Amino acid sequence: MESRTRKRSSLNNNEDRISTLPNVLLHHILSFLDAVQVVQTCVLSRRWMDVWKSHPYLDFNFETFSSLISSYYYDDDMNNFTDFISHVLVRRNNVKAFKLSLDTRRDCQYSVVESLIYYAVKHYVEEISINTAHWDVPIVLPRCFFDCESLRSLKLKVDGGLALPKSLGLQSLKTLHLGGAQNFDGKIFSSCPNLENLTIEDICLNVIENFNIHALSLKSLEILNWRYNRIKQGCKVMLFAPKLTSFKFDGNTPLFWSEVNLTSLDDVNVVLQRYYHNHYYPFYVVEDEYISEEEETEQGLGLNLIKMLHQFCSAKSLTLSMNIIEVLSKVPAALNKHPSPFSNLKYLKLKTDHKDVTLPAHVLNYFLRSSSLLKVCF
Repeated sequence: MESRTRKRSSLNNNEDRISTLPNVLLHHILSFLDAVQVVQTCVLSRRWMDVWKSHPYLDFNFETFSSLISSYYYDDDMNNFTDFISHVLVRRNNVKAFKLSLDTRRDCQYSVVESLIYYAVKHYVEEISINTAHWDVPIVLPRCFFDCESLRSLKLKVDGGLALPKSLGLQSLKTLHLGGAQNFDGKIFSSCPNLENLTIEDICLNVIENFNIHALSLKSLEILNWRYNRIKQGCKVMLFAPKLTSFKFDGNTPLFWSEVNLTSLDDVNVVLQRYYHNHYYPFYVVEDEYISEEEETEQGLGLNLIKMLHQFCSAKSLTLSMNIIEVLSKVPAALNKHPSPFSNLKYLKLKTDHKDVTLPAHVLNYFLRSSSLLKVCF
């Protein structure tokens, strides 16, 4: 009876139970909010002033900032956003920063990116995510960044260009996402001995002939938005990742492999984005195949696609976009000449937005010849 009375009394007094929670729980709650929203909690009470200053997750999102604190001009919004970041870093307690995120998706001053990286390294950051744009010159990472032994996850996506050094040297790094990087040969990956997850997105390799991915601990690899107008003709990917089990590719032209051994690969996901440019489609004929000028678009693309897929011969699960099935259906002679190598394949998954989709018999037979127990699903 007495306990019930106490509960009613506390409810009637509008007791602030959230503020009585330990900091670790409050920080977890705030981790779902943007930095400007976290700072705004300081008006709740003196306790919350201390909470936001010791918050270990810093998420600076320009879109959220401009929607909450907006002016009539974009330049003013960006300047206010930059000032806000500086004020937060200055007023924050000198505690470890577990995660730091910057998302502007528009042109951002290099000094903002540089100051954030300096701050992150100084405070033993474990995760950095930067998604921005810089159109004047490619962004160059400050030298102190390569001495960061605490960093485990890194995402750098820069529209306009990201200049990379010859070596990263991040010993603790396990997850890496690179977007917008320009003309690097890929050898930096070998300087991250514990790298397990790698995503490469929208990179420019128009002067690179051999792109190297040498990562002994790599388990998952994604190559996204691989575009022929940003890749040098004949550029080959040299992959050495003996522990790789998962691979995803998304682009408008096939990859060209060189010295590849993917015997541990289990799951493969390939999406082909087809962009038509009049009659001509850039392609590179492999081996000794002869293609007439009239057939070069369909036949050349089909042969290159088959060559790429054959490197995934150990895969147990293969996911393909319907554009790939369309291309393969138009090269029956090439399918007969280059038999399916998928002896381990158990699942063939086809991506489609349409309900009424059929798989051409000769394409289905191509996969069934090497895997009679194959399960096909849309």
